[in-house]
Amino acid sequence: MKKIIGLLTSLIIVLGLVACGNDEATDSTGDTTDDTPTTAWDRISEEGTLVVGTSGTYRPVTYYNEENTLTGYDVEVIRAIGDYLELDVQFETMDFDGILPALRNEQIDIAANDFTITDERLEIFDFTEPYKYSYGSIIIRKEDYDNYEDANDLEGVPVALGSLTSNYARFAEEIGADGIAYDGGTEAILRDILNGNRDAYLNDRLVLAHTVEEFGEDALIVHDQVKYHATTSAIPTLKGNDELVEKLNEAINALREDGTLERLSVEFLGEDASEPVDSADVVEFDI
Repeated sequence: MKKIIGLLTSLIIVLGLVACGNDEATDSTGDTTDDTPTTAWDRISEEGTLVVGTSGTYRPVTYYNEENTLTGYDVEVIRAIGDYLELDVQFETMDFDGILPALRNEQIDIAANDFTITDERLEIFDFTEPYKYSYGSIIIRKEDYDNYEDANDLEGVPVALGSLTSNYARFAEEIGADGIAYDGGTEAILRDILNGNRDAYLNDRLVLAHTVEEFGEDALIVHDQVKYHATTSAIPTLKGNDELVEKLNEAINALREDGTLERLSVEFLGEDASEPVDSADVVEFDI
């Protein structure tokens, strides 16, 4: 009797193991198949949605317009990429300093906030081909124009920054400027420059031109001779997502060829920034 019970017990165990091993589906030939997505692109294409991290607070790149609709150059480029790849685009807005950590933690698929390709970022992320080319400059009081011949004259100058983790903050530190980050938006920065509390605001030249125009104060200008840190903005994703990067590059190249990048750049940035700039006079530092 004990022997029969033992045999039955063994049979039950074996059947259980077989059942557990049959979680994978079988095709018509009897071979097992696994429908679980194996890459980021497999998952995204299967779900039909691309999840994108952006701040929504960086005009004219990513911001909310008067109708409270998220828009901007990067936002509309990503929407055009989604259309090309036949994907829905879901934007997740967050603080700028939290976007890359969210990407690293796989809370989002890609990031779109004028991210520049740097050696440090390439250690963790892969980037697409660039969709925007520019360089840094400064907003100053018009009366101080002659104080600056190039970016090297920023040494020791009290400057304003949008974030302490941006490339412009790192440049300020490298050049020896006295930088302070503001979290209250550009109006507070420009008021402090007008009042003499800060002497310059560092950022991308195209963003600065839009900021000055929107602020509407004739006493402030973008210095056209201060050029530093040529930038190539691209889309970051987690390292190793080769197929996703390949699909994004395919879309970016198609949008460049059909004129979409140029059109959106002129609309939001005021000029075509989709092609490399002449960087002969741009001061570079290893940042």
